[in-house]
Amino acid sequence: MAGLRPSGRALTILLVLLFGQFVLMSSSVRNAAGRTLLEQSLFRVSDPVLDVAREVGGGVRGMTSGVNEVRQALDENRRLRIDLLRARSELDRQREQVVENGRLRRLLEMRTDLAPKSVAASVLTGRLDPESRVLLLDKGEDDGLKPQLGVVGWGGAVGKVIAVDHHRAKVQLLADQNSGVGGLIQRSRVGGIVYGQRDGSLKMSFVPTFADVALGDRVVTSGLEGIFPKGYGIGTVVQVRGAGGASKTVVLRPEVDPAALEEVLVLLEAVGGALLASPEPAPAAEVPAK
Repeated sequence: MAGLRPSGRALTILLVLLFGQFVLMSSSVRNAAGRTLLEQSLFRVSDPVLDVAREVGGGVRGMTSGVNEVRQALDENRRLRIDLLRARSELDRQREQVVENGRLRRLLEMRTDLAPKSVAASVLTGRLDPESRVLLLDKGEDDGLKPQLGVVGWGGAVGKVIAVDHHRAKVQLLADQNSGVGGLIQRSRVGGIVYGQRDGSLKMSFVPTFADVALGDRVVTSGLEGIFPKGYGIGTVVQVRGAGGASKTVVLRPEVDPAALEEVLVLLEAVGGALLASPEPAPAAEVPAK
């Protein structure tokens, strides 16, 4: 490239000198606000940049503030959910306590009026299949329990104790196939033996063919086997079969649902309260002789 001509070089030097003079003058001349022209020019150039920086900084601060607010809202929501779960749990506990108190109150009334010599026990678990129908109680030998004691619940007879250890007792239910208890038709006073069946129902055998038995009759314990006193409910007649033979079989619906039992009474003696036994039928009035 060819060098600058002498006249062009001189012009360039002159422009540089004039720019330098302008910078010097700008740095020395101040306006009414006390700023030099150079400072004022620099501020004009930098103001847009600063505005952009301020806007960006404000956006970042706003975003950070928004994130913090969201985080606080999530924390508050989490605390409210925990408080709600605790409140629901406490409400469920109180409802369960009310139900349990009702059951225990009824059990206490039953013990006072129907089973004065008994021990209250809670049902720990049970086995309710066709082959075996048993319950496990939380009371045992240390509480006075022993085999062959009757067990009753609200509504009637449940079964009998068949095994005990120090703190547990095993109860064979009336609906168990290997169980048997003396029964009495409450209305007609007809007796028989009640056994369990595979389907969970009960049957009353050895009932005389011409005995007075009707659907809907209530069957209670007869007290003859020495395990239950007379009068505890066993079931309701739902079917009568085999009326043509020497005896007929009476099918019963159990009065007590074992699956719904949570507390029971174990009879320490086969003695019932004053309200247990149904009154015997009044004797027929004698006809005076003429």
